[in-house]
Amino acid sequence: MALIVNIEKRIGDFHLKTAFEVEAGEIFGLLGESGCGKSMTLKCIAGIETPDRGRIILNNRILFDSERRINLIPQKRKVGYLFQDYALFPNMTVEKNIGIVLRKGERVQDYLEQFYLKGLENHYPFMLSGGQKQRCALARMMASKPELLLFDEPFSAVDKNLKWNLELQVLDLLDQMNKPAIFVTHNKDEIDHLCEKVGILSRGQMKEVGAKEDIFRHPKTSASAKLTGCENVFSVDGGSYSYVGIPQEAVKLTDSEADADITGRIERIFREKEETVLIIRMKKRIFYYRCQNPVPDRGFSVGDTIYLGVDKKRIWYLRES
Repeated sequence: MALIVNIEKRIGDFHLKTAFEVEAGEIFGLLGESGCGKSMTLKCIAGIETPDRGRIILNNRILFDSERRINLIPQKRKVGYLFQDYALFPNMTVEKNIGIVLRKGERVQDYLEQFYLKGLENHYPFMLSGGQKQRCALARMMASKPELLLFDEPFSAVDKNLKWNLELQVLDLLDQMNKPAIFVTHNKDEIDHLCEKVGILSRGQMKEVGAKEDIFRHPKTSASAKLTGCENVFSVDGGSYSYVGIPQEAVKLTDSEADADITGRIERIFREKEETVLIIRMKKRIFYYRCQNPVPDRGFSVGDTIYLGVDKKRIWYLRES
């Protein structure tokens, strides 16, 4: 195993407790809402923050061990960190931002070519687009010869139209490097596009770790279900589970109350480019129903009564943690 992380850190009332492993060449996605401890986890791995206890091991090198009092400084960890804001030096050109980490004999020109930055050598960060800044930050990170790559929400400030191209560039880069990588985001789609394995982090606690397909199709906790895109997660009393999740593929329109498992009144309608989203008021709950555009064979209006059937075999039975 290339990377082993098992750490705890307290800051005030916040308690980070996370454990996972990443293999060589594997892209591990860390998925969670804002403030759940994703960036703190990366900073602990990089040596920017110090855990209270635990261990971090990279390629059989101990980066941190609280019991043995080992805590390598960031410069000795061989960890590349792509910050959310890219952290380029504002008073340095593209060429100097990359060159500052190069070893003697290495050429900046090689990285300018690899990351499509030729012609921008003398540009300062404020003169670059979001995509150009990211490519410059990636070039600098790779020039430092890291053994582990950390990506902290790298697409959060990038236009949607550019995101696909950047995702493809990152995937190509990681395929070439064959090094372990951790990709932090609150966006389920980014995990889906880039990662093979995922960890669900909620309020500082690692709720679930596993193959992306397993967690997205059959989450085991309410936090996992919500973060993987399930909008209909409800608490229930009794039994061996605390919540149920009803994914969209388990729901279909029916024509009569006799065939329905869910009956409600349409409270709002949101028409998006590819979907129509119905906000349905039941007795005590709100239910979200999405249907592909164009809506087949029927129209909807606010105030209409709607009947939905649920495939019981596709319901998720979830624990809280």
